[in-house]
Amino acid sequence: MQVTCSNCSARYAVDPVAIGPAGRTVQCARCNHRWFEPAQTTPLPPADTVSPEGSVPDVVIRPQTPGSGLPALTHPPPKRVWRQWLAGAAVLLVILGSAAFAWRAEIAGRLPAALRPIFTLEAFRGPAAAAPKTAQARLEIDLDASKIEWIDGRYVVQGEVVNAGRAPGSTNRLRLIFRKNNDVLGERTYPLVKGPIGPGARVSFSQALDEPPSGTTDIVPAVE
Repeated sequence: MQVTCSNCSARYAVDPVAIGPAGRTVQCARCNHRWFEPAQTTPLPPADTVSPEGSVPDVVIRPQTPGSGLPALTHPPPKRVWRQWLAGAAVLLVILGSAAFAWRAEIAGRLPAALRPIFTLEAFRGPAAAAPKTAQARLEIDLDASKIEWIDGRYVVQGEVVNAGRAPGSTNRLRLIFRKNNDVLGERTYPLVKGPIGPGARVSFSQALDEPPSGTTDIVPAVE
């Protein structure tokens, strides 16, 4: 029998056994168009004879083995319903989450007191986030304004203490580190009570020294 595609007019010579007595859905091998081909009710000339239009079918297709189907006769792929379910569940979760966030205060008010911190995420905040930050003083020596001089036969360290913090602070002592290049030769501590020094303010100091360790090339001051 001869089968013609209703979309691209491609013609096929098909064994009627492959179509069957009830007809069958077929697919064009050229354009992939699908249609239902009914069973042949009247005999046609053999496939290799010339058709009334003076031409032969484009392709001759017969089953490879008895009872087998044609390569062009396919069934639609099964629908993957589980993907639709997953997409619907994701949309539902987004809607529920948005609603819970918008009404979080009202929902938290109806929950027991033990569950409210969990719903409001307060239980997941660290101690540092829960505790308010307090302003602190940061006292340090302005090295650009400090120097070492030889006065009356002694070394004297002169400089300024500046408060780079946000709260007033006071100093208790001056610590001097004696270095020879990158090596620490020793350190000494002297009383230095200054303050309270306000944020951004500075005070001057002067401290006489005994003979530094032999070989000292640098003296690094710090306040405590």
